[in-house]
Amino acid sequence: MRQRLPSLSSLRAFEAAALHLNLRRAAADLFITESAVSRQIAALESLLGVQLFHRANQRITLTAAGALYSRQVRELLRQLQRDTLDIMAHEGAGGSVELACVPTLAVEWLIPRLPAFYARHPQVVVNISAQSDVFLFDGTPYDAAIHFGEAAYPGARAERMFGEESVAVCHPGFFGGKRRITALDVAQAPRLHLATRRFDWQHWLESAGLDEVNAMRGARFEHHSMVISAARAGLGVGLVPRFLVEEYLARDLLVIPVAHSLRSTSAYYLVSPDSRPMSDAMLRLREWLLEAAGAFADGQG
Repeated sequence: MRQRLPSLSSLRAFEAAALHLNLRRAAADLFITESAVSRQIAALESLLGVQLFHRANQRITLTAAGALYSRQVRELLRQLQRDTLDIMAHEGAGGSVELACVPTLAVEWLIPRLPAFYARHPQVVVNISAQSDVFLFDGTPYDAAIHFGEAAYPGARAERMFGEESVAVCHPGFFGGKRRITALDVAQAPRLHLATRRFDWQHWLESAGLDEVNAMRGARFEHHSMVISAARAGLGVGLVPRFLVEEYLARDLLVIPVAHSLRSTSAYYLVSPDSRPMSDAMLRLREWLLEAAGAFADGQG
């Protein structure tokens, strides 16, 4: 039996009207007339047998059913757009992956290694978006994420990549040529904090036996890359993962003033949603990522 499905034009008209809650603006988005938008929505409501909008005084608001359907239709249209661009770009071969990643990890660890992935899988494209916080995969375009935290992740399976050791870093001239720098010197200096890890300096100071110091004092930055840049500029001492600053240390752009470090109980995980199977492109990226992470962890060890 032939299935009755809504037309793409009626879904686009509904999605635009649901977004703007204004038929005139929806029509402008679609380059059609306001009456055409109204007709498309009326046809969709007739097909569904459900009212999608409340109409009063020339204003529209979504019904409960309309609000739910609008989210579903928006994701459907986004997925259709992604699939269309994907097949156009790859002519039916390879595919693309939408990956969310901790920003500085993407810049300093992942992107420099991607040439090795592309050498193995030249037909796959990895699109990377910055994402520091835990999020739910439903309603997002992401196929996976690289997350720093615990193994448990809502609605997703998590595979450990590697752990993290943080060190204090500063500009080579920050302590004015002082020969022997102690943990107390670092404690008394301006400290640079990562805003999303409010207690890292506290843990570092306590583990160094300096639990009487005000651990919260100092400037806060949103990303590790900002902390690193601030340390290079001589603004203070930053506490950052060692692997993110290896190049700066090798080039004497940063130094580690004291050997004391902080081993995190958290780690980096590759997380992927339970709600949908992995695409072939994602399976290839997963295999390579875990292999690269394993080699990196062995090198750290």
